[in-house]
Amino acid sequence: MAKRPETIALENWLFARLNPRGKGRVSAYGATEVTLSTDASANKLGKGRKKAGYQGRVDFISIDTQRTVRAYEIKVSIQDFRTQAMKSWVGHYNYLVTTDELVDKHRDEILAALPDGVGWLTPTQTVRRPKRHALQIDETWLVWLMMRRNAMVVRDSRLQD
Repeated sequence: MAKRPETIALENWLFARLNPRGKGRVSAYGATEVTLSTDASANKLGKGRKKAGYQGRVDFISIDTQRTVRAYEIKVSIQDFRTQAMKSWVGHYNYLVTTDELVDKHRDEILAALPDGVGWLTPTQTVRRPKRHALQIDETWLVWLMMRRNAMVVRDSRLQD
């Protein structure tokens, strides 16, 4: 299924936030749609099946040079937010990322449903700041999962060219 333009715009905004100065040393690394698992076999999902060790998929995740992990769930509609799909709050800091329109129309509903300590961002505002949590996945394994996902994205883009 193709991504909605609003989702792509929010992913691009998150990538731009990683190194806001745009020059000098890279201070954070990110990946989109990372499948979280406790072992590599969980990444090979059959149609309609989830293997043992599968922990969901995070829309965007980053790790900085201080080894702080931030996980982001991107929601572009209220129906997307209301879905029963797993939300992967696995980072030291976890965020819901939405459009400003969702804040304007559904602020109270979303705030009531957000777990304690999960922040809420839009491209123009911080609606709620996150609280630090214990990391819910092994850090070294997470870096491997991120690298694997980014390699898959590069491979797919080369196949399309």
